Amino acid sequence: MILHKPDFYDKFKCTASRCSDTCCVGWEIDIDQASQKIYSEVQGIFGDKLRANIEDGHFRLLPQDRCPFLDKENLCEIYKNLGENALCDICREHPRFMEVYGDIMEKGLGLCCEEATRLLLEGQGPLTFTTEKCDEPEDNLDEDDIEIRDQVLYEREQMFKALGNFDKPLGERLYTAFGCTAENPFAPLENAWALYDLLAKTASFGPAWDAALARIKTSIEETDGNIQDQGYFSETESMRLLAYLIYRHFAKSLYEGLDQGKRNFALFFWNTVRFFSRELAGITGNNADDGSQDSELIKIGAIKILSRQLEYCEENMVLIESALDI
Repeated sequence: MILHKPDFYDKFKCTASRCSDTCCVGWEIDIDQASQKIYSEVQGIFGDKLRANIEDGHFRLLPQDRCPFLDKENLCEIYKNLGENALCDICREHPRFMEVYGDIMEKGLGLCCEEATRLLLEGQGPLTFTTEKCDEPEDNLDEDDIEIRDQVLYEREQMFKALGNFDKPLGERLYTAFGCTAENPFAPLENAWALYDLLAKTASFGPAWDAALARIKTSIEETDGNIQDQGYFSETESMRLLAYLIYRHFAKSLYEGLDQGKRNFALFFWNTVRFFSRELAGITGNNADDGSQDSELIKIGAIKILSRQLEYCEENMVLIESALDI
């Protein structure tokens, strides 16, 4: 098996209580069968607490959707009491993801995690990938599917090369990768309202997204749709983000189709975070332009909330990619 990883993957380490957010709030936490067996055998008061807070194969969340094992310092009581090996699969692996295409495995880190996003953005130069061998089992693909896979990966590689060619003007790189010119900065959509309308059709993950979407709408109304790039993302950061979104989603067209929609999703995501950085990150009012807000936090906050809203909801991804499959 061949394993691909982005250049920042092995640098990742959870920042735990130093993170401004937590993975243990706002998500339904499914428990795999092996972990359920472990929890069923834990003795004492903590074992009783474990079993009392498991319902229908997941943890019973507390008010504000907090995991019942998240302490006041936002640390995991299961980890503290039983060790890392006792964590259920999703808790141990998050924000990591993995895709397998025959004898090729690809790993990455979800951008709903602020540390993963920070590592992506701080990289110098174009996004690159490591290749190594691993002993994981392969998926069976027939010869026709292997041929299609290789073509999909070749097309993706051409996008990587285009985005990473800093000798070419930005507009030329975007045209080569996406077929869109600088004449319409909201391409493949028509304008800011079209971008908002598509976002508004997605199923909300909660109040934080609802508030962000309302701020986006207000900004478009106040500018009569003449939204400008807010200037937080450097050219290198933009190209790394676009390449990473292509890496995560485009090859899935082998199984799911919507290849153009998956290509355009990267452009849609980038447009949303660059035109609405402050709105997504929750920067409003007098603090919006006075320099008091750390630009790195704004960039990370914008990417993080949009990733959570779109990339972690299959229904929303299908809706967006289908709409962009043009």
